[in-house]
Amino acid sequence: MRRPVTDIALLAYIAKKNADVVSYTEATRACKSSSSASRALHQLIEEGLIEPKPKLLGLRYVTQYAITPRGKQVSQLALQITELREMASKMKKDSEQGPISPSEIQIPAKKPNARVKNASSSSTKKQQRK
Repeated sequence: MRRPVTDIALLAYIAKKNADVVSYTEATRACKSSSSASRALHQLIEEGLIEPKPKLLGLRYVTQYAITPRGKQVSQLALQITELREMASKMKKDSEQGPISPSEIQIPAKKPNARVKNASSSSTKKQQRK
């Protein structure tokens, strides 16, 4: 059974990292669990978006997943989808809260600049001397 949300999450992770190769560990970071990462990797291999490549590290082989050119294009689209979803959820939260009144807006106070403070104190000293 295909889980498109997991696939999209992994593809968006690839696009954010601008990765050419992804390991299984990185896939588990992008997905919620190791089983969903395995499912997403197998799905992307079937679709031809990534290719498994064995790599010798020390005395053991590790499978790394190389992203194909088509996979890079699709990962950029997946990143756009996830960003749009995030924006939509933020907009939904904002609309549920209702309009913001001007009294609710808090503007942080600016700290006085040390240079300006010293400059003004030196000019007042000059005025006092005269």
